[in-house]
Amino acid sequence: MNSETYREIESARKSVRWGALEMAALVLLLVGAVAFFHGIYSGSAERAWNAYLINFVYWTGLASGTLLLSPILVITNGAWGRPVKRLAESAALFLPVSFVMLWPLFIAREKVFWWVLDPEPQKAFWLNTQFFFAREGISIFVLAAVAVSLVYHSVKSDMEYLSGNDRNLSSRSNAQLKLSTAYVILYAFILTVIAIDFMMSLNRQWYSTLFGAYYFAVSFYGGLAALILISAFAVMNMGLSDLIGKKQFHDLGKLLFAFCVVSGDFFYVQFLVIWYGNKPEETRYVLARIKEDPWSALAWAVLFIVFVVPFVILLLRKIKMKPFLMTLVSLWILFGIWLEKFLLVAPSLLKTKVLPLGILELLITLGWLGLFSFCILWFLSRYPAVALSDPLLGKAIEPKEEAAQTI
Repeated sequence: MNSETYREIESARKSVRWGALEMAALVLLLVGAVAFFHGIYSGSAERAWNAYLINFVYWTGLASGTLLLSPILVITNGAWGRPVKRLAESAALFLPVSFVMLWPLFIAREKVFWWVLDPEPQKAFWLNTQFFFAREGISIFVLAAVAVSLVYHSVKSDMEYLSGNDRNLSSRSNAQLKLSTAYVILYAFILTVIAIDFMMSLNRQWYSTLFGAYYFAVSFYGGLAALILISAFAVMNMGLSDLIGKKQFHDLGKLLFAFCVVSGDFFYVQFLVIWYGNKPEETRYVLARIKEDPWSALAWAVLFIVFVVPFVILLLRKIKMKPFLMTLVSLWILFGIWLEKFLLVAPSLLKTKVLPLGILELLITLGWLGLFSFCILWFLSRYPAVALSDPLLGKAIEPKEEAAQTI
């Protein structure tokens, strides 16, 4: 990238009204917080904590999955995604926030986790308060520390490059490679622990050895959708239209399609094993969601929203090359994945004949959206939007006249 292009990008980035956007995100956060505490003190505490837990596992997985593309690009030497590498790294800031947001669940542990008041001897080693929150706290802290360290070396490399000090670029690249490898391994391991502890353990009897893999695959699926939204925002507002062109959106779309298939395959394989096994302790979990009210209609809706509709749409090459259409598809997928988390958590916590999905859940979710958005906006407003010092960036940039046809 030449200096003129960089100055144009920085000029466009600095012209964005970041303060207004951050304030809007904080307003959403405040609205969500007010709704949450109103639910706690107005007789809807169970629904409020249910919504809190759903959003905790949803946004933690989403932030982890969004960032994951950056270490994947580093490990594989993938050139195509270098223009969106820094955008993927913007999600790292949410992981330390996720560590902080874990601890209210410790305060409400008796309302959320059945085993606190009614422990089972066979599960007491794993499901006890001290070990549970110790391993979750350490796990999320380590994942956040590795993520922030990875992004620190990436951003620091650019800062040194811009200042003319390129003596440490090689050591920064080596550090990114090592941290990327560590992050990918920790991503799979820690998200498996989160899935087991915060979703699977909510049911007394059900267990699945594939559930952790399903959770981290869906998290990357959602992370790719979130990255497409961030990329579309960057193209429209941050002067990146010459760097993020139809090739990048097409490749992101192909990867999104691939993980739509992978996530759907994990779901089907898990369901197939339970169906063939026909064991009461396994089938009861599924039947409660696909056969009983008020969950059955939602279960089929999730199947079509998250897997069937995106699969059909993403088969079309032209759609994957249109940022506006990909934005709509991504919003659709993210909405469906939130409903999927609702379906995994709520039936275990709430015994009701009416679907517990209303204004309270919507406002609490908007609060988490505001928190996630604020972290993204704060990062993008303060650091270069492109990994300038990346030696593979030049290979990914399309000719200016070709990129201009993208939007």
